[in-house]
Amino acid sequence: MPNQRIFRILLAIACFVFAGVKAWQIMQGEYEWIDIFFLIAFLGFGIMYVVLLNRNKPQE
Repeated sequence: MPNQRIFRILLAIACFVFAGVKAWQIMQGEYEWIDIFFLIAFLGFGIMYVVLLNRNKPQE
């Protein structure tokens, strides 16, 4: 894939948006254990993509 940076940025944004939605559902009070699992998973993937973006940053 020639432009992985934009793809990783979009994936990181999507992961954090989904984590925010799950956090909102948990704060509303009606949740199950799977909602907490998805929140942690989306946060983990989002952080992983941010780390990959910072590690593979082009030299300026």
